[in-house]
Amino acid sequence: MNKIKIFTQKDCPNCPPAKDLVHELEGQYPDLEVEKHRVDEADGLAEAQFYTVLATPTIIICDQDDHEITSFRGQVPDKQDLIKAIQPS
Repeated sequence: MNKIKIFTQKDCPNCPPAKDLVHELEGQYPDLEVEKHRVDEADGLAEAQFYTVLATPTIIICDQDDHEITSFRGQVPDKQDLIKAIQPS
């Protein structure tokens, strides 16, 4: 299964629904690996710069080698689109 990297920040109005969606998927898919990053913290900002995150929320789907497969940037994706993205091809 692919993994999720989610990038959020404190005052982002769309970040809570994005975090809730990712949390819901964590419950549905116990083997799903999720990395949570806050871009308003040093470590999260460094990871965001690596993936060129320019808006929050950003959800990046990566393979097991951390290569980006697809992303949802500056938006809360549809749940079905996110489920489809985490399934290995």
